[in-house]
Amino acid sequence: MSAAVMPNGAILLGNNVVADSYHRRPIRVVTHAHEDHIKYLSRSVSESLFVVATPTTHEFLKVLGYNIPATKQISLDYYKSFEFDRERVTLLPSRHIAGSAQVMVESPNGVVGYTGDFKEPGTPSMKDLDVLVVDATYGSPHLSRTSTEWDALGALINIIEDHSANMPIIIYGYNGKLQEIMVELRLRGVKNPFIADDTTLKLARIASKFYNVDLGAINLFSSEKVTPDTIAFIHLSKSSSMLRVPAVHVILTGTERRGPAVQVRENVYRVSFSDHATFWEVVDYIKEARPRKVIVDGSRGFDSQFMAKYLSSVLNIDAVSQP
Repeated sequence: MSAAVMPNGAILLGNNVVADSYHRRPIRVVTHAHEDHIKYLSRSVSESLFVVATPTTHEFLKVLGYNIPATKQISLDYYKSFEFDRERVTLLPSRHIAGSAQVMVESPNGVVGYTGDFKEPGTPSMKDLDVLVVDATYGSPHLSRTSTEWDALGALINIIEDHSANMPIIIYGYNGKLQEIMVELRLRGVKNPFIADDTTLKLARIASKFYNVDLGAINLFSSEKVTPDTIAFIHLSKSSSMLRVPAVHVILTGTERRGPAVQVRENVYRVSFSDHATFWEVVDYIKEARPRKVIVDGSRGFDSQFMAKYLSSVLNIDAVSQP
C-alpha cells in the first residue's frame, strides 16, 4: 500500500485519501485547523465526495469560514472508522491543538499512516504500518529547543505575575495554540480576566469543550478593555499593529531556542512554546512504531533530508524525504 508527499503538501494515503492539501481524490482528511493543513480546502470541498475530520476540527473550520455541506461532512471521533472502496480510514489522537488527529488507512493491500503535526508526550504511536508519513517540523537536533514546554509555561506565568497588576498582558499566537494556553493558564490557577478577538473567542469556546476545562467568561476584545490585570489573546498576524499598545506583549513561538522566555525589547517577550515534537521526540515515536518505511514530510518542516538520513543510517529504517 502506497503513500506519498506532493509538492503542494498533499499527503496521499492509499488509493482514495488525501490529507492536509488538495489532490484529486474522493476523500479529503483535515488533521487539524492550521492554515498549512487546510490549504485548498475550498477546492476539495467542491470536488471531493467527503471531508473527514474530528468533530472539533469541523467546528473550527466552520468558525474559520469553511462551509462544508452536511452530505460531504464526515465527523469521526478518535478510533472510529469510515470505509470507502475497500479502504478504512481511522483517526487517532494527536497532541497538537484541539481536535488534532493522526490518520490511518487500512486495505487488503496493507496499512499506511500519517502523524500530522504532533508533540510528546500524549501522542500514541501507530504500529504495524507498511508506510508512515511523519511530521518533521524540527528535522535535525540543532533545531531543538533548550527548554521544555513546562519551562515555557512557568516563564509565561512569571511574566503574568510580575507585570499584570500594573499593565495588561497581550499574548500572540496561532489558532489552537492560543486556546491551549488559555486552558493551561486556568489549570494552573491564573484567574486574570481573559479577552480575545472574535475568532479566538469562538475557537476558545469550542476548545473549552474539547479539553473539558471551564475558561470562565471571556470578553470580546476592545481597546477600552485592555486594562491592568487583563490578559488579551490575539492572533499572531495582528502583532505588528498591536505592539504600540501600552502593555506587556508576549509572542508564543517554537523557534526561540535561547531559553524558555527571552525579553527582546522593553515590555516585549518571546516565549518558547511549541506544539511540535522535537527531533528526538520524532525519533522516539518512530522507534516505538517501527514502520517498514518512513516518508519524512519535507513540505512543511526543516531539515527533513537530515532526518531521513538519520533514520536510515542509525535506526536502519527505509526512510526518504518527500517531495
